[in-house]
Amino acid sequence: MKLAIDCRALRKGPSGISNFLVTTINNLAICKPTWQLYLLSNENFHEEHLNGLILRDNIKIIICPLKVFRGIAFIWLLFKIKKVIRDLKPDLYWSPAFLLPPFFPKSVKTLVTIHDMVYKEYKETMSGIGKIYSKILFDYSIKNADFLWANSYYTKTLIDKYFPIRKSKNIFVGFFIDTNLFRSTEVSNKEKLNLLEKYNLTEKFILFVGTIEPRKNLSFLLSLMPHLVTEGYSLLIIGVKGWGKTNIEAILNEKEYPRKNIYFAGFVPTEELVKIYSIASVYVSTSLNEGFGMPQLEAMACGCPVVSAYNSAMIEVVEGAGETVKSWQIKDWLQAINIVVSKSEYYKHLGFNKIKSYNENSIINNLINFIDTNRMLNE
Repeated sequence: MKLAIDCRALRKGPSGISNFLVTTINNLAICKPTWQLYLLSNENFHEEHLNGLILRDNIKIIICPLKVFRGIAFIWLLFKIKKVIRDLKPDLYWSPAFLLPPFFPKSVKTLVTIHDMVYKEYKETMSGIGKIYSKILFDYSIKNADFLWANSYYTKTLIDKYFPIRKSKNIFVGFFIDTNLFRSTEVSNKEKLNLLEKYNLTEKFILFVGTIEPRKNLSFLLSLMPHLVTEGYSLLIIGVKGWGKTNIEAILNEKEYPRKNIYFAGFVPTEELVKIYSIASVYVSTSLNEGFGMPQLEAMACGCPVVSAYNSAMIEVVEGAGETVKSWQIKDWLQAINIVVSKSEYYKHLGFNKIKSYNENSIINNLINFIDTNRMLNE
């Protein structure tokens, strides 16, 4: 089978989606050596992703930019990729980031991965252009894909809720992280001290990883810090700025707020991120909604205990391995964080066990069976 893959996500530095994409490509190439995988993009891949790809004989990278607007991936998706698909004549086209180009060739089957339904559930946290873009193209993609792949049972439930009528009757559910990258790592005392000094952290520190945007509810996480600082904690926030107003600056500029105990790191390379996960006291997410909870899983894989809000897919990812907090009472969050840190080894053990439920080889093989079975049913 010839599988064409939208690999625009690999142009930029590592992120949850791009790391997931690299892991999936590598596993597909190994599990199905007779499949030909064509990796399509408008620009060259980021060096870290190129290094992560296992370039076997059945993988071919195709960079085919537009003559104008070469760096605008969305325009490329709308106007260029269909020509590439017509020339390649693949059996299946996979969109790992939700979008199918409109007026796609009907002779090619399509697989769309859906990471969340924020544009339906929390549309108020999105920009105006984002709402329009999502309403038109996301709706189209979900309704018209031959196969749908949801990252969690929570996301699947929402697809069923909002799209009871769609082309793909069945939805595959499964997700994973690259456990070759994200795993428990020995960090020397010197490395640990260097990292703590680099980010101005105390030895006991809280970690958050994710895009800085309203849905992540970082204002609530920041509201915990005046209490936690008195117990010796500092906070490291890793992630680039996204869309929308977060009220973060107003909180940080409040009189007597412990600003010096919070560090915004922006983008951090994967190798360093793994070390930070490994030395963090606890990973905390106060997010309002998550389609999966990839950083939580990455933290568990690296031996970092997790505290998350009791909502959305974070329940199925964290429950039984970390603590999920059902209220927005500050005292309940402080209690959960202190319990997890005081019983760190216990929660690390639970996290390592949880990771086994998200085995990439098993999930990829189940995905292949799903595609093969449903292709035969549709023929």
